[in-house]
Amino acid sequence: MRKGLTFVTLLLLLVVATSCNKHSQLLYLKSQSAATLPKAQQEDYRISPKDEIYIQITSTLNKEINALFSNSNTTPNTMGSMLNSDVGVYINTYSVNDSGYVEVPLIGKIDAAGKTINEFTASVKKKALEYINDAVVVVKLMSFRVAVIGEVKKPTVITNYHDRLSILEAIAQAGDMTDFADRQKVTIVRNIKGENTTIAVDLNSRSLLTNPGYNLQPGDVVIVDPRKGKTTQMNIPTYSIFLTSISTLVLLLNYIR
Repeated sequence: MRKGLTFVTLLLLLVVATSCNKHSQLLYLKSQSAATLPKAQQEDYRISPKDEIYIQITSTLNKEINALFSNSNTTPNTMGSMLNSDVGVYINTYSVNDSGYVEVPLIGKIDAAGKTINEFTASVKKKALEYINDAVVVVKLMSFRVAVIGEVKKPTVITNYHDRLSILEAIAQAGDMTDFADRQKVTIVRNIKGENTTIAVDLNSRSLLTNPGYNLQPGDVVIVDPRKGKTTQMNIPTYSIFLTSISTLVLLLNYIR
């Protein structure tokens, strides 16, 4: 009976030990000093067909001219409230057509595809200056959305209003990873020319900063896989009850005999 009790105890200890997190499993870019890290990719996103773009053209001197341009009744202070829903984005933005152009009232067609937001802003301003001497142009990419799911604390869809978004920033906005997350097994699902492809990302590796998935693209889905020990750790209470019951039974049988 003592051998049986010892076996049950060792089995319980084994289950607990194998389900524990290692310190190295919880690190990003582990064992790398700042001096040895490669330079991260810094390329700005380039506009693609079907992107939704907010364009505001105003004049500081002639308020009447503002009425000629769509969205001129908004200001940088009110833009956020008008674009905080899918309906608001649809009504107050311009779509890049399949040919890569944006049609702006009075100004006409402006080539957008392949340009960064700053390059496109310069193109819009050049056109606007033909009508307004003191034109002020604000351009924002509104369709830069990515989803973060899996082993993160707050799975979410992120709307990014900047020219780029790294995978680390996206995970931070999702509340960081859970203790069950496998930082070596992160997958990005990306649509490239109409076909879905996957990019494997290892957040422990120094190569993360040069990985094509480091800078996210609009429409990306980031999937954080669980580590292998998750199921075991989640079932520890059940295992404990089961093994405790066996231990109790062994003790009772030993007492009776």
